[in-house]
Amino acid sequence: MLTIFLCIAISGCSAGRKPSTTPIETSTDPTDSSNYVRSNPAANSLDEAISETPFTDYTYDFKVYDDNYMITVTPDEKKTGLTLTLEDKDFKFSTFSVTPPDGYTVYLPYSQNDASTVCTVIRGTESENSLPDILKIDFYLSSMEDETKPYSVCRLYTVSGEKLKEFRVFDMQETSAENSSGEEIGFIPETNIFQSETGKFMADPKITVNEDGSLSVSVVTYTVDVFNTKINCRSEVCGRENPLYYGYAMYAVAGYIYQYFKDTSLNVSDYENYVEIPSADGNSSQYFFKVDDPRFSTVDELRNYVEKYFAPDIVDGMFLSAPQQYRDIDGSLYTIVGDGGHNESLGKCFITGMDEPVDADPPTITYHTKQEKFNDEHEMTGYIDGGDFTVQFIDNDQGFLITQYRYPNS
Repeated sequence: MLTIFLCIAISGCSAGRKPSTTPIETSTDPTDSSNYVRSNPAANSLDEAISETPFTDYTYDFKVYDDNYMITVTPDEKKTGLTLTLEDKDFKFSTFSVTPPDGYTVYLPYSQNDASTVCTVIRGTESENSLPDILKIDFYLSSMEDETKPYSVCRLYTVSGEKLKEFRVFDMQETSAENSSGEEIGFIPETNIFQSETGKFMADPKITVNEDGSLSVSVVTYTVDVFNTKINCRSEVCGRENPLYYGYAMYAVAGYIYQYFKDTSLNVSDYENYVEIPSADGNSSQYFFKVDDPRFSTVDELRNYVEKYFAPDIVDGMFLSAPQQYRDIDGSLYTIVGDGGHNESLGKCFITGMDEPVDADPPTITYHTKQEKFNDEHEMTGYIDGGDFTVQFIDNDQGFLITQYRYPNS
């Protein structure tokens, strides 16, 4: 776990060095976890969409290096699990049953029109050290009242020895010995995972607000061992010595704070009482609600907090353009409840490369990103430039300052 307020040690900087760019190696585009599937007429028929024909099956093209397969997914007889039928190039068939973990249920599409969503194929490539295609199956809690388990989990599968095999998952987070195998668990305790580098997946960083108001970030990765069909789950060290995951941690911190100036307001508990502020021309009004957050009681306290993480010019833009707006009223912090609009055509951002620290005073590191682009049917059509993200290392309580950033959903 990275505690953000700790100072970060700077090393390897000498006068006159120019920055160099380090690309991030992945076996495929980092987000190629969307379905690239063979056409199923029933799944794409307008008549079927209107009649809402119940889900029966879906077939995915599946490639393991030079070998091509097809995997057909159907509900089992009890409709609590799945039956997977594997067909090879010689038209030989084999079947495999998927039973959900205890307390979970498999996802079954509502209709045949949505049949392709039953599973996800993560595409491999033919490049050196690449992964084969991987089938991801998600499971969801049977009872929402069970708060001891994650809401959704997944399992990964591939073809090995002409058979469909499940990747066994080992939790290495608490192990210290290099030769330890860790504890085997029955699933990956996440569903929203993406490939961060060749042979390694990560979940979205998790942010914790500490008692003193500071932020902590943890990043968990899943390293795939294809030959032994196993996955090792580890907590990443998110420091300068591990720059890729340090970048993802810093990006998560930036988004966590910026969201309160774009996507949502700080917490409001009392929606019954508000303060109406008429506009200067008297033709309209703004409605402010009291913020329920023990960290902030005034605008100055909020601004001082944000300035610990962002450069002054970014902070100025956040407070000037925020649709929420924050104001001191009767000795308390108030906000307009609202958002700036979520851009549905944009998806997740991924780090594609990084520059070595520039020998400025103070030194910086710049990350290059790309972002998913979706069409009106919410199908991913490719990527756009996600912009550069720059972290400057300074002697403050955090040890860093974010000097360049674009909120990904704007």
